[in-house]
Amino acid sequence: MGDRLVGENTDGKGFMTALTGDAKVDPRGKRVVVLGAGGAARAITVELALAGAERLTIVNRSTERGQELVELLNSRTPVKAEFAAWSGSYAISVDTDILINATSIGLFPNVNEKPEIAYESIMPGMVVCDVIHTPMTPFLAEVGGRGAQTVDGLGMLVYQGAIGFKLWTGLDAPVKVMYDALARAFGLA
Repeated sequence: MGDRLVGENTDGKGFMTALTGDAKVDPRGKRVVVLGAGGAARAITVELALAGAERLTIVNRSTERGQELVELLNSRTPVKAEFAAWSGSYAISVDTDILINATSIGLFPNVNEKPEIAYESIMPGMVVCDVIHTPMTPFLAEVGGRGAQTVDGLGMLVYQGAIGFKLWTGLDAPVKVMYDALARAFGLA
């Protein structure tokens, strides 16, 4: 290998494994709204685009950062991506199949915060994901109460670790052991 340095980002792949494997949600042909345009959002949206998502709407407070991600997706992947400015309470379009919170809203120590969206726009049958690895964030509790299928960030965290483990050791990670350890840490077991 020589002096070559290789970097990996496991956010997108970890998210997709949790979405398609654990939650059994196929993003192919789906309309997806992503809150945020940072590193996690970038990795997740690229993976969604490569998996055949039909449309990605990037909702972000910073127009520059949101437009930059949309341009990357439109120029390098087959998906149709669009930007939506996030000011005030953002209403989720009724034709949305999957909504993803890819922001740090709800991350420790601000665990009681939730994204500023119009929660009445959440429809039963939508799949709503949160990258925050707390088992039931206030965001997921709110949308779940409105009939949405929820996907928490625990799976993404476990699969990111499993991917990293494989990259470092060449061995398959003990995913069940990792899930069980997280469940104990969060008082779920």
